[in-house]
Amino acid sequence: MTDNKTNTEDMLQPDFTELIIKLWKSRCMIIKWGIIGAIVGLFLAFSIPKTYKASVTLAPEVEQKMGSGVSSIASMMGINLNNSVDAISVEMYPDVVHSTPFIYELFDLPVQFVRRDSTINTTLLDYMLNYQKYPWWSYVMSAPFKLVGWVMSIGKDAPMQEGALNPQNLPKKEREVVKFFSNNIAVLIDKKTSKLSMFIELQDPLVASDVMNAIVENLKRFMSDYRTSKARQDVENLSIICEQRKQDYQKAQQAYAAYVDANQNLSRKSAMVESERLQQEKNLAYQVYSQVAAQLEGSRIQEQQAKPVFVIIDPVVIPNRKAAPSKLKYMVGFAFLAGVCAVAWALFGKDYWGKLKKNI
Repeated sequence: MTDNKTNTEDMLQPDFTELIIKLWKSRCMIIKWGIIGAIVGLFLAFSIPKTYKASVTLAPEVEQKMGSGVSSIASMMGINLNNSVDAISVEMYPDVVHSTPFIYELFDLPVQFVRRDSTINTTLLDYMLNYQKYPWWSYVMSAPFKLVGWVMSIGKDAPMQEGALNPQNLPKKEREVVKFFSNNIAVLIDKKTSKLSMFIELQDPLVASDVMNAIVENLKRFMSDYRTSKARQDVENLSIICEQRKQDYQKAQQAYAAYVDANQNLSRKSAMVESERLQQEKNLAYQVYSQVAAQLEGSRIQEQQAKPVFVIIDPVVIPNRKAAPSKLKYMVGFAFLAGVCAVAWALFGKDYWGKLKKNI
C-alpha cells in the first residue's frame, strides 16, 4: 500500500530535469519568438499616434472648523474631518470636472496647432472631430460599418441641418467627445493636504496645454459662482431695497425742506409740530437707508470673501516630450508575451499537438 502511494506521488511530481532539457532544446525557437514579438510590439508602437501630457498642481482653499491639531492628526490617519458647510467639497472636484456641462463648456475653446507646416486655428470640438489620428487597424475595422452605412443611406433624404448644440441632448459624435474627456481628464486628490493634481493627454502639445489651462479657469469660475451665489443674490436684493430706501429718504428730505422754506416766518404751534413731524420722518428714513446701505456693503464684502482661492503650485507648461506610446514598453511586453507562449509550446503544446495528430 505504501509503495503504491509513493509511486503515484512520483508520477504526479513533474520532472524538472526533463522540462529544463526541453527548454534548452527549444532555446532557438524561444529566442526567435521573442524577437518576433519585439518586432510586432515595435510595429504597433509606431502605428499608435503620439500623445502629450499637460499637468497642473493646485492647492484649493479649504475651510475647516476643527482645531488645527485635531485636523492634522486625523489627516495623518487618512481621515478627513472637514466639516465645511459647502455642498461641493474638494473630494467632489473630479465629479465636477468629469460632468457633461463642464466638458461642454470646453467645446468652443479656441485652439491652435501645426499640421503639415501650416498653423490651424479652430475650436476644440472641431479639432477632436476632424483632426484626430488613429492607428491603421481602426480604419480597417470601421471600413465595413462605414460601407454598410453608405449603402443604407442611398436613396434616403439628406439629414436636416442641426441647430445649436444642447448639452442635454448631444449628437452621437459630440457625446463621444464628452466621454473621451471624461475618461482622460485625470484628477488626483491628496487627502492629507487637499492638493489637487490634474493632467490630460492629447495628440498635440499646444492643444493639451490650452485645454489644461481652460479646465483650471473653468473650475475656478465654477467654484467662484457656487461659493458666491447666495452672497451675490443678497447683494442684488439689497441693492434694490437700498435704492428704494434712498428714494424714500430723498422724498422725506425734500418734503421737510419745502415745508421749512414755506413756513420760515410762522410761529404757530401747528407749523412747528408739522415741521417736527417731517423732520422725524426724514431722520427715520435716513436711519433705514443707512442701515440697508451698511448691510449692502457687508454683503459685498462677504461676496468677495466667499470667492475661493486656488494657489497654483505647478503651473501648466507646454510638453516637449511625448507621453505615449512607449516603444520600449511595447517591445518588452510583446517579447515577454511571445516568450511565454514559446515556453508553453515547448513544454506542453508540442507534446499535446503530437498526441492529437496521432489520435486523428
